[in-house]
Amino acid sequence: REYLELIARENLRLSRVIDNFLTFSRLERNRQKFDFGATRPDAVVQTALEAAQERLHDCHLEVNVADGLPAVRADEDALVTVLLNLLDNAWKYTPGEKRIAVRAYGEKGRVVFAVEDNGIGIAAHERKKIFRRFYQVDRRLARDTGGVGLGLSIVEFIVRAHGGSIHVKSQPGRGSTFSVAIPGVV
Repeated sequence: REYLELIARENLRLSRVIDNFLTFSRLERNRQKFDFGATRPDAVVQTALEAAQERLHDCHLEVNVADGLPAVRADEDALVTVLLNLLDNAWKYTPGEKRIAVRAYGEKGRVVFAVEDNGIGIAAHERKKIFRRFYQVDRRLARDTGGVGLGLSIVEFIVRAHGGSIHVKSQPGRGSTFSVAIPGVV
């Protein structure tokens, strides 16, 4: 049984790596097509959490989606990819007892999706570098948990394609919060 669980976890990790490489390849060749439509923020959060359920089973997860959020003009699958990558990083870069919070709320006519963790944090001089392709803050930790440093560059590309912005608040040793603001409330 342990062996089968190990295989299942490794298969899931490899699937995420392959998905990121394929998405990255489409983005690099300007072949990524987005299907914009009215997208409910609660559906995006729910789908991302269901997809990440296997990985997040060993952490304390807090979810808070504000009531009555309006739909945004977005590609739902792309926004799910954004949240999945942020959740994956929160899990990877939080050794020990993992506490991850996912929030969605309205702010100044935009919908904000935020992922907060209690992980290793990011030094101020690293924050601009983290969106570069193949860049990893802690190579040892990333190697142990899987990943190639494409997730945040994919996140940034998708967010910009939606006319949105991404912000990071972090302190080394105290965790990080990634906030994605998507305009175009329908």
